[in-house]
Amino acid sequence: MAFDDTSLRFVTQDIAKALDSRECGQSIARALARPDLAGIYLLSDGLGVNGSQLVAGIADIIGDVPVAGGLAGDGAAFEKTVIGANAEPVSNRIAAVGFYGDAIALGYGSAGGWDVFGPRRTVTRSVGNVLLELDGEPALDLYRRYLGEEAEGLPGSALLFPLQIFDPAAPDHVTVRTVLSVDFDAKSMTFAGDIPEGFTAQLMRGQFERLSDGAGLAARSACKGPDFTDVRVALLTSCIGRRLLMGQRIADELDAVGEALSGTGPVLGFYSYGEIAPLQTCRSARLHNQTMTVLTIAERTAA
Repeated sequence: MAFDDTSLRFVTQDIAKALDSRECGQSIARALARPDLAGIYLLSDGLGVNGSQLVAGIADIIGDVPVAGGLAGDGAAFEKTVIGANAEPVSNRIAAVGFYGDAIALGYGSAGGWDVFGPRRTVTRSVGNVLLELDGEPALDLYRRYLGEEAEGLPGSALLFPLQIFDPAAPDHVTVRTVLSVDFDAKSMTFAGDIPEGFTAQLMRGQFERLSDGAGLAARSACKGPDFTDVRVALLTSCIGRRLLMGQRIADELDAVGEALSGTGPVLGFYSYGEIAPLQTCRSARLHNQTMTVLTIAERTAA
């Protein structure tokens, strides 16, 4: 990609452990911060990072400047994820590109399409992104009971049953979390982002048509407004859980996105362990799971 009137800045950061995620986000944001910063595209290792803390650290420094991207995925293996950033791809790396100036036009949309089922439960014990108990019951025991025969495939099979969480004080700000690993001895589950104590949680499952509709909604949201009548490129980040569930019908998701973006330019992307995009209600970025997230990139035509 090349730009006529937009400048770029590129930065990488290696991370030693997930507990350093917020500090890494702050370091990246400091390197990119400038008064004319218009947005950030972010790619991160998917297993050694707490995605929600990474995004929160960036927001600590740059506020509500839009951030989009995702966490690298490894299918259902959960063994190794890598980031290539002007070098050989390696694990435990985070890379970001900052876009600067008034000419750049960035659009974003993120939607799921999953349905909730079962009772709402309270997160009674957690540490960061490690969920220990729901309603006083070991989290892994609850998941295994709901998954039935699918429990033999944990942690991979948990991708088919994400967790919806929200703060009872802000029920409209719903977030979906997906499992990264399980500890069978501790009966705990590690998620891609934080699961705060006191939040409400509810299991989810997907239906093909609803997931495809969600992908189309994300693409349409990314093209709203006068700036996106001539989108040049669209970058997609779709959760690997959607691909595992839909199988060959994953093409329906891409068809829905393609229809919404018809004639706008190249479309490319990857399957992730977490998607990063602003909320639709504000510019502040969040880590999402089990969504299709779309970032559109264009330059405004000079008057």
